[in-house]
Amino acid sequence: MENFESGRRLREERERLGLSQTAFAAMGQASKGSQILYEKGKPCPSNYLSAIAAHGADVLYILTGRREQPALEDIQTLTAAIEVIEEALAKRRATLAPAKKAEVIALAYDILKGDAQGQEKVERMLRLVA
Repeated sequence: MENFESGRRLREERERLGLSQTAFAAMGQASKGSQILYEKGKPCPSNYLSAIAAHGADVLYILTGRREQPALEDIQTLTAAIEVIEEALAKRRATLAPAKKAEVIALAYDILKGDAQGQEKVERMLRLVA
């Protein structure tokens, strides 16, 4: 059974990611013709959905109309990681290139998420890099 709404949402996701039908189809290991059919509501195979999800498509939204929402605790942990990094850099009057800063924030997030002494470990890590 075809589903026009999921096809419309698939097109929205493709456009949100700024991709042509050809590029999006390739990302999902499909042909442009298949992409056109999927956007018209033809059911998408699971391997296609897995492939586009791996490239940033919100498959939950495509299938259900609901956007993925990060858990509040994840947002709070990420906020704490960013605050720790920003404070430590400000104390040292140091800066990091955006890519390096992103890596440090991701590492700080992982440390804070899984460790009660995470903030101390993050500050120790920053003393080494900044």
